[in-house]
Amino acid sequence: MSDSFEIRCKGVGVSEGLVVGRVLRMHGNTGYIYRARIEAAELEQELERFQAAVRLSRSQLQAIKDRAERELGKDHAYIFDAHLLLLEDEKLINDVENSIRTEQANAEWALKVVSDRLMSVYSEIKDDYLRERGSDIEDVVQRLLVALSGEQPAHRNLSEDAVIVSQELLPSAVAELDLDFARAVATDSGGWTSHMAIIARGLGIPAVVGLRDFYRRARTGDTIIVDSSRNEVILNPTRATFERYQSETASRVTTRATEPARQVGPLRTMDGVEIRLRANVELPAEFSAVRTYDAQGVGLYRSEFLLARRGVLVSEEQQYVAYAQIAEVAGKDGAIVRLFDLGAEKDFDSAQEPERNPALGLRAIRYGLRNEEIMRTQMRAILRAASTGNLDIVLPMVGDASDVRRARRILDEEVASLAKAQVPHGQVRVGAMIETPSAVIVADSIAAIVDFFELGTNDLVQYTLAVDRGNEGVAEWFRTLHPAVLYGINRSLEAARKRGIGTIVCGEMASTPAYATLLIGLGATDLSMIPSAMPRIRRVLSQIDSTIVRGIAQECLACETADDVEDLVRERFRASWPGVFPLSSLPVPRKR
Repeated sequence: MSDSFEIRCKGVGVSEGLVVGRVLRMHGNTGYIYRARIEAAELEQELERFQAAVRLSRSQLQAIKDRAERELGKDHAYIFDAHLLLLEDEKLINDVENSIRTEQANAEWALKVVSDRLMSVYSEIKDDYLRERGSDIEDVVQRLLVALSGEQPAHRNLSEDAVIVSQELLPSAVAELDLDFARAVATDSGGWTSHMAIIARGLGIPAVVGLRDFYRRARTGDTIIVDSSRNEVILNPTRATFERYQSETASRVTTRATEPARQVGPLRTMDGVEIRLRANVELPAEFSAVRTYDAQGVGLYRSEFLLARRGVLVSEEQQYVAYAQIAEVAGKDGAIVRLFDLGAEKDFDSAQEPERNPALGLRAIRYGLRNEEIMRTQMRAILRAASTGNLDIVLPMVGDASDVRRARRILDEEVASLAKAQVPHGQVRVGAMIETPSAVIVADSIAAIVDFFELGTNDLVQYTLAVDRGNEGVAEWFRTLHPAVLYGINRSLEAARKRGIGTIVCGEMASTPAYATLLIGLGATDLSMIPSAMPRIRRVLSQIDSTIVRGIAQECLACETADDVEDLVRERFRASWPGVFPLSSLPVPRKR
């Protein structure tokens, strides 16, 4: 604790909580890899050395998975299935072995060359979840390198107030720790969908990631405060800061102990407007939460998860099983499957040069229409699974009505083909993701030929403002409450109402109380979010009056800048519902 100097760093809170503890620095242990020439007579011995490292790594990972099942539960142990599958991936193993033979290179170098090539593909993927799956590859590669070196993995027992600080904390490193006393996690890299974040949420450990240069500043033993609700970490707090947070920690414990039971059943605002809460899911670990949090079906199933296991497309039969499972999870309320939001980076066999700007290139619906067989296979699997439960389809990144017409033609042809072959299948509705400015502008014509809209607010903000949401250099220009974004949402909702179709709003806005409230004011009544966000959204929306917030939303639409909207929201929400919106839950004032 310091009397004068403290360091505050902003990141992304990925697991809720507030902790005061002491730093335990953990290094990624990534060493340098050198190339050594292997003589022809020694190649078989080098191959055997690599194969032995694979066997040892597989044995270690199975032990980790078994421990994770005991301590984290099966819902989180599945993470290590992806690692085990990588070690069984014939293409990955064969590529390394071929590199050893053809390059006459040592196993470490061959492994690094092959894995770097694979990770570069993942780094170009637009989808946050899939892009962060590169950490799985890195984790497995690091384990193989340790096995090749003959070293034993490090084991650490944590002190009772340990806050783990790392540049990047790989999931197997977390699983090998004694987490009985781990208080929180703070890392330079990572995001909401990283496996470390998933594990932290499963364990109920507060975590803030994306802190950039924080690891370099911290030292083991330093006093640290991790406040995920404010997306902040404080190193060496002043005495006044320390005492204030100690008091807040104590009050939060008391509040948590007296919290009412989780609400279930229909959600209505104070003036009786019914709001539907659906679940966004992609991981098997999230499936049970659909029922736990009483979600009204699955509003968005990101099917790209099916491609994360081996980095290749899965068969129609494998997809059918997955979609039938999500239909069962969703029950009578049904699930909406987003067609693969892929880009050209997934075409592993293509000799084509990587796109200079994949976010604006051949991806999502464009990729599917250019690679029809991929789209047809997925549509057949969904149609077949729809015979077992309620499933619908949503088309990603639609640009105009022509995208929808072409996709519907393919769907109709697959329906006819299944009927002719007498293959059981069900009916599915077709929706459009509204997440580009062009889709907003021609929303009326799109609404005329689809059954529903889904507003993908994360991408809608990104494309409307021309700001890469993953680029820290332009983060200050990523403004969710920018008037142009609100205009796009309002116009899309109006187009849907005029045509008599529903609109589901998903993304960060739907799962953030202040933003969700404003969405209600714009006329949204169907929200889809991560299941764990539902209790907080329920508490807030059940205490607001939609008539009042409609007036506030109209004022926001008349604002000129994002600063003006945020100022207005803070002022009006605090005045109308002072007990519902603490300052920490409202937009933070920007420096002007």
